[in-house]
Amino acid sequence: MKTRYDLRPFVSVLLVIFTLLSIVFSKMEVRRMGYSLLKESRQLKSLTEQKRLKEMTYAQLTRPERIETFAERRLSLKKAQKGQIVQISGERIALTN
Repeated sequence: MKTRYDLRPFVSVLLVIFTLLSIVFSKMEVRRMGYSLLKESRQLKSLTEQKRLKEMTYAQLTRPERIETFAERRLSLKKAQKGQIVQISGERIALTN
């Protein structure tokens, strides 16, 4: 029985050390997760900005005025004159501008 009482202080010290190490580890893990979250939020911001720039570029490239100018200058196309467009639907034929 005397040996049982001799182990109590040792077990208590081990328990305290284990608890302190657990606290330190958990704080380190919280800090690591914080850095990871910061990195991911920066990447999200960067990707959002890239998406915005690509949407702006797409909007500029698909402007009707730009497409019309491209068709006239590069493809030598002209605007359709009255009577040049023929729409056929079923049994009817319609001339449009």
